[in-house]
Amino acid sequence: MANTRNLGILITMGIGTLLSSMTNSVTNTVLPVIAQHLHLSIGLASWINLVYLVVLIVLLLPAGRLTDLADRRLITAGGFGLFGLASAGAALSHSLAALLAARAVTAVAGALLLSAGPAVLTAAFPVEERGAALGWQALMTYFGLAIGPIFGGWLAQIAGWPAIFWMAVPIAVAGSIMALAFVPGGDRGSSQRFDSIGSVTFMGAMVSLTLLMNPSAYLSRFWTFIAVLVPVLMVSGVWFIRRQQHVVDPLIDLRLFRTRNYGYGTLGAMINYLCFFVALFLLPFYLSRVQGWTVGRIGLVLTIMPAFMMVLAPWAGRMSDRWGARGLASLGMAANVLGLASLAAAAGWRQTADVWLVAGLVLMGAGTGLFAAPNNAAIMKAAPAEKQGAASGTLATARYVGMVAGTTLGSSVFHLLRGMLRSGTSFSLAFLWVMVIGACFGLLGLGFTLSMERSAQSRRAS
Repeated sequence: MANTRNLGILITMGIGTLLSSMTNSVTNTVLPVIAQHLHLSIGLASWINLVYLVVLIVLLLPAGRLTDLADRRLITAGGFGLFGLASAGAALSHSLAALLAARAVTAVAGALLLSAGPAVLTAAFPVEERGAALGWQALMTYFGLAIGPIFGGWLAQIAGWPAIFWMAVPIAVAGSIMALAFVPGGDRGSSQRFDSIGSVTFMGAMVSLTLLMNPSAYLSRFWTFIAVLVPVLMVSGVWFIRRQQHVVDPLIDLRLFRTRNYGYGTLGAMINYLCFFVALFLLPFYLSRVQGWTVGRIGLVLTIMPAFMMVLAPWAGRMSDRWGARGLASLGMAANVLGLASLAAAAGWRQTADVWLVAGLVLMGAGTGLFAAPNNAAIMKAAPAEKQGAASGTLATARYVGMVAGTTLGSSVFHLLRGMLRSGTSFSLAFLWVMVIGACFGLLGLGFTLSMERSAQSRRAS
């Protein structure tokens, strides 16, 4: 019975992860179609993605803390239900405002599901099986990333862009039913209180930081936004940190970061997703404008990365239960560095560009596949049982901050470099140097993973 229940939990949380990653990747794929239908400029259309990321980032940590205090069964089932309603709202949208509102609500639901996932899995599975369980969740993330562009593009082409949101509704309904059937319920800690003031200051800091990392959204009023955002970031950030050090029930226990696997693992996760998304964002533009590839060929080739992630993530999760996280996470980060270097080489040596390109995609996919599950397991094992939800929220926040940072590096720095170069090959050269800069960040991430503990069982913070 216990094995059947754990299998149900595994499938349920996997559906939540799949739903979030698939919906996001599909939206990125059909964004030009949505922009054309709603008569949006590229700048306005970017907010369809930006509002999702901003809301998700600011809510992941509070949602993670909530899973430590409230009924995880209701949180998970409610997250699925809200995701389905928001997806239906997005499909029915006929204006940018309505679509942005639906995407914001989708992000609220996504924050609940993503924060609850690792906490539920960690509580359900024994220590020796935890890495494999988290590896399954990573596999579902990559499966969603893989099928999203191909399936979503095909569906939008034959049925229109609202169909990509409608397809999430039955999946969300199934997830909600399974959550009620399998996820353990019960009060997590009624004696503790939710830090509302800490949540507000954290949201202020993260909104300011996210917008500062995406200046393309407000270039026409750049200095006005800077004059507002910088002070808000400084005040709210300092206030949040000081409050977390003194409040009885903090949103996040900063003492957890004193544990090597928790602190370095969280930083490593941020860098890993920065590396992955700097490549994911720029590659379609490079392949289309420089290599002259068709959209169909680009979509097919880009599945190399998530395909390798799907194959390696479950294996890496199982092996981390035996060997520990440090070696596998470091190997994965090193592969990311080599992958970005290979993509840079593709821009530098046009005659052999296809070879370098495939090598880079294989290395990036294998690197993230080897890194994610062991690193996630190390972070979760380092947190005490009553802090699992907060650890889940911190980990998810680090991932999405890395995604935003990678996208920013791939857009803002690319355009800056291209403007400085001002030559006929500026596109290729700018792409090359952005990949090199991304590889340098990867080396920093490698330093973080090598600083983690060697043993399979990490010492928990007291």
